Amino acid sequence: MRSIWPTTDPVRPPLAGPKESCAQRSALTAQRPCRAARAFSLIEVVAAVGIFAIGMVAVIGLFAPVAKSVGSLADAEAAINVADLLTSRLRGQDLAAVGQLLKVSTAPNRHQLTDADNSPNTPAADPRLDPQLLFASRDGSKIGLYNDPVWIDPLTRQPSDLEKFFEIALIRNQTLSPPGIVTDSDGVSITTNSDETALFLAYTARVRWPAFVPDGTPTNRLRALPAGFNPTGTVRFNNSQKQVLFFAGTISR
Repeated sequence: MRSIWPTTDPVRPPLAGPKESCAQRSALTAQRPCRAARAFSLIEVVAAVGIFAIGMVAVIGLFAPVAKSVGSLADAEAAINVADLLTSRLRGQDLAAVGQLLKVSTAPNRHQLTDADNSPNTPAADPRLDPQLLFASRDGSKIGLYNDPVWIDPLTRQPSDLEKFFEIALIRNQTLSPPGIVTDSDGVSITTNSDETALFLAYTARVRWPAFVPDGTPTNRLRALPAGFNPTGTVRFNNSQKQVLFFAGTISR
């Protein structure tokens, strides 16, 4: 049988058979010596791991501010929802009763709202002692004064500050809803509660959070403390770290 390979071709493909070792092939074919596969050195591995670790630390470092930003945005949206729910609640109340919650100016360049903030070491700065402040849970399902029954824990049947996340101060719009002083027919000025006959009340709600933070002290039956409260510090009630939003609203008779 005639071979398919020309007899004059000095190079023929090797026949199929057992695999030859690298040394055997190098000995048989001196044209291209066989090279063993090169592995990574220890220095290269350590350098790669170090670069990877530096990159991961940088990426992880971005998570904290991103998570904080997302949390702040969620709390702001919750504050907007609470402001809407608050207006709905107030519309069902007597205007004179709501008027008693509105903070007003006490003198030129002075206001009830800022008097407490400017005196952080006085009892007036303690939100637990302010009869005009309202509080709301994070989801807005509970809104009430500090000592309202809504804050009684259904499990322990004891009052708790743990759910009081938003602190709400109502500021009277004294241009649209001035506190009333009327003059009788004899020309004598007497102070009356004009909210009893007013058609509407205009106000601005300052929603600030967090109002209270959890406290694990066994002796604290209320289970939380005012945010920024430091009884032994130079500033007892520090509100500088709280977030705040303002919302305008009106309620009519």
